[in-house]
Amino acid sequence: MIPFPFGLALFPVALAASWAFVAVGAWRVAIARRGARVGLAALVCAAPLATTGPGPVQLAFGLFAGYLVIRAAAVAASGRGAARSTLGALLGVEDLLRSARPAPWRTGARAFALGAACAAACVALLVAGDRLRLWRWSRYADDLLVGLEVAVGATGLHHLVLAAAGRPVVGLQDRPALSASLGQFWAARWNHLVAPNLDRGFFRPLARRRHAAAGVVAAFAASGVMHVLPVLAAAPLTVSLGPAVAVMGFFLLHAALVLAERALGWHRAPRSTSARALRLARARTVLLFALLSPMMLGPFADVCHVHGRARALEFQR
Repeated sequence: MIPFPFGLALFPVALAASWAFVAVGAWRVAIARRGARVGLAALVCAAPLATTGPGPVQLAFGLFAGYLVIRAAAVAASGRGAARSTLGALLGVEDLLRSARPAPWRTGARAFALGAACAAACVALLVAGDRLRLWRWSRYADDLLVGLEVAVGATGLHHLVLAAAGRPVVGLQDRPALSASLGQFWAARWNHLVAPNLDRGFFRPLARRRHAAAGVVAAFAASGVMHVLPVLAAAPLTVSLGPAVAVMGFFLLHAALVLAERALGWHRAPRSTSARALRLARARTVLLFALLSPMMLGPFADVCHVHGRARALEFQR
């Protein structure tokens, strides 16, 4: 195993492997092309597992490696080929910078002020959580606090992106708390950096072949892999396997729920003109997410040593 900080040398290795993933698309022999891509994706995913070090570093590396695989798959599926498999294409943020309708609070000083305030609030919540250590009485309550910290932090980052762009853009998210369904939350309102790439790289290729349900499962499974990597990298397999299974279960369960929503017709906002129907749909979505979120947030809090949980849970090497 490579100790910190020497493990940081694997960052460019993962980036080079993801670039090669796209570049081999020029190979004419399908078996060789597919085999090379499987091997390269495995190399990118394995890179975080070969490192030791502070939990937050491994969390960042694991998420970065998972994102590279998802992004490379999206770039390859778009048919851009080796000519477009540049560093900018792999790390591109064009989905965040798509133009949006102007709104007075979405750009400039207001957006920066709101972003800075949310960032400060996130830090304050982290400090408060470390002092309160709710996990000593309720893991679930502490996981929900972690979820609040993530939501506030993501909102801050979103508004800082709007401020930095200097023009009306979609940014990182679109008021996810207003989602009327889990499908709307994942596909349209949350994380505009990852969601479009999951759509291009995993959902659309299967949906074009009339396997939309399989595409939904594939997209959630790919997102699950992205989030499982930092958990597996944080501790020996005997310790990390259970939390990793919980994280993957979170995403596969959400895939099943999204498919169930489609079957029930709940994937669209209520057509009724009643504001009450829309509020109920949003409340249902928030409740489902809150009930299931500890499956993912708990292991992530352990990996990052949030709120002093690492010593108590012995979730470290």
